[in-house]
Parts: sequence; structure tokens; C-alpha cells
Amino acid sequence: MTLADFPALKKLPKRQRLQLAEEPWFSGVDDSLPVSARHRRILDERWTAYQAGRAKRISLPELERRLARK
Repeated sequence: MTLADFPALKKLPKRQRLQLAEEPWFSGVDDSLPVSARHRRILDERWTAYQAGRAKRISLPELERRLARK
């Protein structure tokens, strides 16, 4: 199944299509899923670094450029 199978959806603006795609994606997210201690520690370290201004930030165009190289 592709977007071509849904011509009405294909006509929607990109932002609306993305919002529609998010709904089923995030409906499968369950906050009760376990997170390993190792992963929790990494997330906590990254969040702390971000809050302290030590995390390197990149712009959206830079992110897009990096993703396009892959």
C-alpha cells in the first residue's frame, strides 16, 4: 500500500500528511514499555548536557544535509 492508493490523501499539504502519519505511529507508543538502565542513563546524561548548554545543536538544514548523505 502506498500513498498513490489514496488519491485524496496525496492531494493534502505535506504538513497535514505528516500529521496523519504521526497518529498511527504514536498510537503504538506505550509509556509502560521498559527502558533499560543503560539507556535511561544515556538519556539522562544527554538531557542534563542539553539543559546545561553543553550539547552541540545543529540546524534543521544541517540535519537534512546529514540525512541526505546516508
